Amino acid sequence: MTAFDWAALQAARDATADEIPEMVDRALRFLEDLLVGVNHVGTFTLTSGPLLGDVTTGVNALLPKDCAVSRLAPVSSWPALVDAALPGLFLPGEPAYVWAEKMPARQLAEAVAGWVLALLRRLWPGSVQSWELTVDTRQWYEGVYVDLVVRRDDRVWLLHLGLSD
Repeated sequence: MTAFDWAALQAARDATADEIPEMVDRALRFLEDLLVGVNHVGTFTLTSGPLLGDVTTGVNALLPKDCAVSRLAPVSSWPALVDAALPGLFLPGEPAYVWAEKMPARQLAEAVAGWVLALLRRLWPGSVQSWELTVDTRQWYEGVYVDLVVRRDDRVWLLHLGLSD
């Protein structure tokens, strides 16, 4: 990530809790477009819904119809999980020189990922309950994915970072 403090931008500071999910969604769409590769496509989404009694039930309601929660593994730091995944796990392999450290495309992807993280920090405190999700599916889900589940008050959030080929 870049050393710039994205949370210092007025847009991040002034965004309301209702505006932040839409801002995250726009940034994730941009990252999908930026990180598209020859043989794969990224699917980055942020969804939320009511808790519905427990976290597993709430997450199952957010997943595609042929998917279900297989495992929810608690994470000690949801920001660290997102930071580790974006953009590095999803960088296209070709042409390799374009995505090398310090190259403009890589710096742009890292900056947008930093913006996403700054916005998510406004939405969820670092101490909020969070889990890494493993999905059980009868159909295709994603080739590679990182799914983060966050419980905040009476809502459950699912940040899906996936790669299809």
